[in-house]
Amino acid sequence: MSRMAKKTTTSFNLDKAISRVAKPSVFDRIVKEIDAKEIPAEYIEQILIQYYDGNIVELSGRDLTSPIPLDQQSTWDMMEESFKKMRDVKIFINTDKLEKDVNDGVERLLGRFC
Repeated sequence: MSRMAKKTTTSFNLDKAISRVAKPSVFDRIVKEIDAKEIPAEYIEQILIQYYDGNIVELSGRDLTSPIPLDQQSTWDMMEESFKKMRDVKIFINTDKLEKDVNDGVERLLGRFC
């Protein structure tokens, strides 16, 4: 397995994740409709990776700024093998920051017309 920055999760705030899903705002519903091809790391709150062996790895958005392994012994084949062991990946987006940045951009572009 590559030596990416990772933390094994012993507890995950499921209530926070459920409340985010249970009471989506209008902006959350709009974002959910988007089929993102890529997400800037600054908007990623966290990523949870579940492996087939039961291990869960938690990565914060800050952990994603250097995703290429720094270990000289790591190879792309090793990274591919690690990806094959993943059962599920959940990406949590910081919709508060995204909404603020979208609103600021709209205000900057259209503010004088509103």
